[in-house]
Amino acid sequence: MQQVPLGAQGAESSGYVLYFQLASNGARRACSLTIQAESANEAARIFRENWSAIESMARDGVSTGMVGSAPVSLAMS
Repeated sequence: MQQVPLGAQGAESSGYVLYFQLASNGARRACSLTIQAESANEAARIFRENWSAIESMARDGVSTGMVGSAPVSLAMS
């Protein structure tokens, strides 16, 4: 998992992008998840604690939602 602070998108908005891979039907998909959090440590904690929900979002092709109390957006290639 890699973390990259997201550039300022607006005065009130900041987030952290975490990259991971997901295997499905013998193929790997690259995924990036943007988590709205106060710090990189909090974003990593949210990612770890909510992995099953994040994995379900990725497998179901859901691009935005809430994970715990944090809004997230998911992009896959």
